[in-house]
Amino acid sequence: MKKLVFIIAIAGIMLVSVSSAHAQLFSKSEVKASVAGISKGEITKEKLLNSATIECSDLTYEIIYFNLSVLRKNGDLVVYAGRGNSLSESMKAEIKALEPGTKLVLEDIGARSAENKFIELTAIVLDVK
Repeated sequence: MKKLVFIIAIAGIMLVSVSSAHAQLFSKSEVKASVAGISKGEITKEKLLNSATIECSDLTYEIIYFNLSVLRKNGDLVVYAGRGNSLSESMKAEIKALEPGTKLVLEDIGARSAENKFIELTAIVLDVK
């Protein structure tokens, strides 16, 4: 019985340690993401397309993945998966075709530091002018 309690206690400690490490690696961060210096609000298609990259406020991190969600005026939701910090050609084509007032969300933005620390950044919410 003592061995069973000891094993359960060790397993519990290991679980707590793994959970804490996971929370540190993938928690929301004070580091901010933006496109053309904008992390929330209005942006023109031209400014968005000319920038075409997600920037990180802490230059020791690099953006490694993100999702671009577009809520079209007709109610359709389109989601694109991106790698790195640049918009893909299909994302750019979608943006070029958008009507003013369309909402774009860059979310699930993952970044990695030189020390291989992973963080998730807060979403960028943009209204296309």
